[in-house]
Parts: sequence; C-alpha cells; structure tokens
Amino acid sequence: MPLEEQKKSRLYALKPLTDRLPAVSRPEGHVQFRTKMFWVLAILILYFAMTNIFIYGLDRTNVIDFFSSLRAILAGAQGSLMHLGIGPIVTASIIMQLFAGAKIINLNLQDDEDKSVYQGTQKFLVIVMIFVEAIPQVFGFLTPAGGFVSSLNGSLL
Repeated sequence: MPLEEQKKSRLYALKPLTDRLPAVSRPEGHVQFRTKMFWVLAILILYFAMTNIFIYGLDRTNVIDFFSSLRAILAGAQGSLMHLGIGPIVTASIIMQLFAGAKIINLNLQDDEDKSVYQGTQKFLVIVMIFVEAIPQVFGFLTPAGGFVSSLNGSLL
C-alpha cells in the first residue's frame, strides 16, 4: 500500500501540544572537532560527578531500589542527582524505540513530518515519566536521614 493511502498515526492528535514544546535548533555554522570534544569531556565529567552525589538529606542505607539491576540502563544510582535528571529521558526514549520497533506506532521515521511527531511525542512522554518516577520517590521509596529530619524540627515523620 502506498504511503499516501496509509492511515496516519493517532499520535498526530498530540501534534498541537507537542509543537509548543521547546526544541534544540541546529548550529548556525560548522562546529570544530576540538569544541565538540571539549563539550563531550565536560559533560562526561559532570555526569560521573552527578551520579555520585546523592540528594541532600537522603539516608542512602535505607533506599529501596527495585530497579538496581537496571541502573546501568536507567542512568545512575537511585536517589542521585543524575537519576532525577536523566532517568525520565532515558525511560521515555526506550519506550518510544520499543513501540517503533514493534510497529505499535504507525510512523515512518524516514519522513520528516512523522519524525517530528515521533520526537514531539517522546518529549511529551518525558514529561509524563517525570511524574511517574517522581511520585514513588517522594511518597516513600527515598527516606530522609533521621538527623536531617530532626534538624528541620520534623521529628514526627
């Protein structure tokens, strides 16, 4: 069946919403290799530092980590600064790639318009995953250190 006759994906319904999300534009000129390497190394150093810095006041000994075997994929230790930042992005990307690979979503990623819908939906899914990952962390899986709580006069917790 020709591409023109194929049914458009239902993800096009999200297009008015996803068009309002911010996007990164292409650089205006050629970016030198040294500049690229500088930024790659700077981000790698920042990444490794942030995976070892835990949230202030968190009791690391009582962290419940159901996904400890998947930490390499889900980016960082449970309760680290990096886990809070990149976890939803990685998870949303994996979900969208699995859906595209299994042909659950009807998008041709060679087409610019379909690729735009795919990337916009992925950005929207990142926002959803922020809440999906944050709610369990806030309401029970990350317990604060006792000394930290008592210093805030919240010893009733």
